[in-house]
Amino acid sequence: MSGFTLSAKAQILNNMLANKTFYAGLLTSFSTLPSGAENAVELVAASYSRRAINFLTTTSNETSNVASVKFPEAREDWGKIIGIAIYDSITGGNLINYALFDARDEVIIHALMQYEIAKNFYVIGLRN
Repeated sequence: MSGFTLSAKAQILNNMLANKTFYAGLLTSFSTLPSGAENAVELVAASYSRRAINFLTTTSNETSNVASVKFPEAREDWGKIIGIAIYDSITGGNLINYALFDARDEVIIHALMQYEIAKNFYVIGLRN
């Protein structure tokens, strides 16, 4: 058996995530293609846009978002949100990480609602 040490895991997470700005997006669909690639479908709506998200430095095998992330107020119904995605660009870009909600945690966003990711809610980690 082999594995990274806790120190190495912290270095990997810090080198990849700490002191960099990423962008959180809301997912309406997600699947895995036969190639193994992820197919994340992001919300498309006139009043929607990704929001900046930053991660804490760590000395462990996980990190979380530094501050809460508020999406704009929905000016139309956004429908069912099934997860959150982290991208390296405010538009387009590369999918870096994703978190899918359990069915009971999925959210339906109606007009005049605002969705927020609470501080320390979005956790990214490396398994032990």
